[in-house]
Amino acid sequence: MDGTVRDMLHLRGVRISPVEGFSEIIGFRCLGVAEKIPDFDNQGGSLVHIWHVSRDALPVSVSEAERWLVDAPPGRHWILSEREFSKPAHQILSNITVEFWGPEKLARWIGESVLRGDMSAQISLESEKIEDESQEVIISESEAIKVFSSKIDLEDWLIQRGMEHVDSNPVLLQATIWTVHGSLISPSGLNESHSWRVLEDPWAEKLELHDESEMLRNSPNIRLLKPQETKWLGDNDLRTMLIGILETRRQKEDDSRKSAVRSTMLERWEFDYENASLESTPAAIPGWILKTGGVTEILHSRNGRSYNINFAEVP
Repeated sequence: MDGTVRDMLHLRGVRISPVEGFSEIIGFRCLGVAEKIPDFDNQGGSLVHIWHVSRDALPVSVSEAERWLVDAPPGRHWILSEREFSKPAHQILSNITVEFWGPEKLARWIGESVLRGDMSAQISLESEKIEDESQEVIISESEAIKVFSSKIDLEDWLIQRGMEHVDSNPVLLQATIWTVHGSLISPSGLNESHSWRVLEDPWAEKLELHDESEMLRNSPNIRLLKPQETKWLGDNDLRTMLIGILETRRQKEDDSRKSAVRSTMLERWEFDYENASLESTPAAIPGWILKTGGVTEILHSRNGRSYNINFAEVP
């Protein structure tokens, strides 16, 4: 995990310099010092010592916090902890200049970076099961697919709903990009060939046009959550829905040379859905699995809506 934290700091523009004389204080590993931390308020002053606390079954105790407090050098500190701190231990740290990020905030920080495509997360090759009462959902390893960028900020979304302490895990929601080659036909029978790229989002149950600027440059290697098979559109339904997306209205050309005023009437150019060719490309939308109060939901990163876990594929 030390390596992941270092990569995250590098992505945020944090340049770490090694420290001399010590590197660890009973569970607190000093990664180095930095002059500026973008995630902090813009404060001047001494260097910031950056600490990492590795995962453990037990919370950080009062004695561990006191030992760190005694041995840590003076100045500002940033503690990135995979372990929870007991309330008394956390109270000790609040008495000094220290920024403390616990497991939830640290995981969210890393998860956001993964879903932005800034870094990849390596996962086990085994499938993982999520249980929701009697239902089981299979999350399989993602393939090399095109991933859309997120439109919402997870932390802001949770804060607005008073859900800051909800357990969240990043996933990819399976989708499809359709490359459509077809024609638009005018009322007079003129035919124009076109190509379009359309996103089929089975979670939101909609189709929409998109362009390459909406895609992440680096596809995160995290788990892929598949929707129920019934959520996908059949060929006939897909072609029918494409009509409303791809047909267009244009200003009618006035062939009368005697007219000094150009016509403002619009005419509909219809999409020839029957003869169009459709090519599918695997795609995915970033999302999060949220667990709160015994309820498991899927948060969609592009529309900000949450869906029952039963939207996903069940064995």
